[in-house]
Amino acid sequence: MHKIKQLNNLLRNLLRIINKHTIKSKNIVLTSYRFLTFSVAFLPFVYGCTQWGPENDEVLARVGTDYLYRDDLIAEFNFFENESDSILKSRSFIDSWAREKILIGQAQVNLPTSEIKKLEQLIAAYKTDLYANTYRKSLANKSIDTLVPTKEIDSFLQNNKEVFKLKAPLYQVRYIHLPSDNVDQNEIQRSFQRFNKSDRFFLDSLSFQYSSYILSDSLWINRSNLTSSVQFLNQENYRNYIKKSQFFKIQDTLGVYLFFVKDYLEKGELAPREVLESTIKNMIRNQRKLKFTKQFEKEILQDALQSKTFEIY
Repeated sequence: MHKIKQLNNLLRNLLRIINKHTIKSKNIVLTSYRFLTFSVAFLPFVYGCTQWGPENDEVLARVGTDYLYRDDLIAEFNFFENESDSILKSRSFIDSWAREKILIGQAQVNLPTSEIKKLEQLIAAYKTDLYANTYRKSLANKSIDTLVPTKEIDSFLQNNKEVFKLKAPLYQVRYIHLPSDNVDQNEIQRSFQRFNKSDRFFLDSLSFQYSSYILSDSLWINRSNLTSSVQFLNQENYRNYIKKSQFFKIQDTLGVYLFFVKDYLEKGELAPREVLESTIKNMIRNQRKLKFTKQFEKEILQDALQSKTFEIY
């Protein structure tokens, strides 16, 4: 406990000195790195032993034959916010590292041999999968063409119509909810119905006056989003207002509602291309990766056989 107290006092003094330098240099992140590098190097001396690891890196802690080096700690943290933060995080990281090493050591001693054998097999299999899959992915990402032309998207959609049929309706609408006493109500309604480029700009400029609104009628939304966004719609009156190219003006105690359905698609119809485009692109890219991976695995096996790197006895 006395040595730990000495260590904490030493770290605090170091940080005070370096913080003064930081104010002068205006390089907080760099100074924090220097503080970490300099301060943790004193740990071995405080505990009475100096160890050196790869490339003369100072040792901060040891559990059995495992060592924690200064660079391991530096790699974990970019910088510290203050003195207390640096001490707490450093000590927490060291304690966590030690706890894991101790647990592994105890597990290797106390678990049944059969359990250890199973774990070693799992670790070996995971290591193999990790290397192989990372390498496959790296090669595929470098080798395949990620550009997907419109023609290929359309062809994919046509060849997989059944897959892309809607499970629920979709709608394109525009909607504005206004207070009843809005002074621009007539002009807003006129622009809402006509809805050309200048009208859209005008309506958008007055959006701060609306209680709620949907002005992007090119976007497709589902029924749940529609009924939650359009306040006057409910299960009873829903069918009365879902009519293509028809304008509705509704008024109640909560205000005035302007509503227009540009288009809608029923359940079972083919989903719109713009909704599917991103998904289809990903599916096409994944197909390319799968095709590349299969061909690559076939070729490396053939190459290994030809070069006698791989032999079957």
